[in-house]
Amino acid sequence: MNKNKVTLYHYSNKELKQVKPCFFASNAFTFNDLKASKIKRSFFYIDNKTKESFFYNCKYCYNVIIDKKSLYDLKQDKDNLKIKFKGNINGLLIYCKKHYKGIIYNVGYDIVSLFYNVSVKRG
Repeated sequence: MNKNKVTLYHYSNKELKQVKPCFFASNAFTFNDLKASKIKRSFFYIDNKTKESFFYNCKYCYNVIIDKKSLYDLKQDKDNLKIKFKGNINGLLIYCKKHYKGIIYNVGYDIVSLFYNVSVKRG
């Protein structure tokens, strides 16, 4: 695999050709994220072994390969966005959406939120 690319994993019980942010807040997991920000996004894992227990019984695992440069890595936070947008998650996500396809962050495991539709394949 090219070191400038990253494979992302998305779990679902539905057959999909694309993962779309328009489904944001349609389940209990993303509905909670709606409280922090209205910016629609889809969620992916960076590795196919780490996932929330809810997803262990999902029928499908989808993947997409993304250019790492198109994702803002909030863990490294090279632009100091945590300081710039302190306490303003919505502002941080709006900024990232204008400049990137998605954002990487950690909630005990790495998550990627994508702001745009992506075509996926079963994997």
